[in-house]
Amino acid sequence: MKKVRVLLVDDSTYIRTVLSSILLEAGFEVVGEAPDGEAAIRKYMDLKPDIVLMDVIMEPMNGMAATEAILDIDHSAKILMVTVLEDSDILMDLMKIGAKGYITKPFSKEGIAEKIKGIIGE
Repeated sequence: MKKVRVLLVDDSTYIRTVLSSILLEAGFEVVGEAPDGEAAIRKYMDLKPDIVLMDVIMEPMNGMAATEAILDIDHSAKILMVTVLEDSDILMDLMKIGAKGYITKPFSKEGIAEKIKGIIGE
C-alpha cells in the first residue's frame, strides 16, 4: 500500500520535528516542511502531498491565508489545521474556508493518525 505523503507547515522547528517523528512512526511519509504560509504554498505546488498539516498562527502569512491560497490552486487539496486555539468561531472559519479538519496542541500520536486516515479515506 502506498504511504500517505504529508507536508508539515509550522513556524516552530520543534513542533515540525515532533510531528515528523509521530507521522513516520505511524507509517506516513513526510515529503516536506515549511516554516510559514508563503513557503507552504511553494512546497505544496512542488511536492503535491496527499495532505497538509498546517499551523494556524504563523508570520508573515498565517495558516488560514495559506489554506485559502492552496485551495484556490487545487480545490481538492486536503488540509488539516494544527492549532492551540480552541475558539469555536475561529475553528468554524477554518472549516468554512475548506480545511478538512483540525487538531489541537498538545496532540496524541493516535489522534493525528486517525484524523489523517479519516480525511484521506483509508
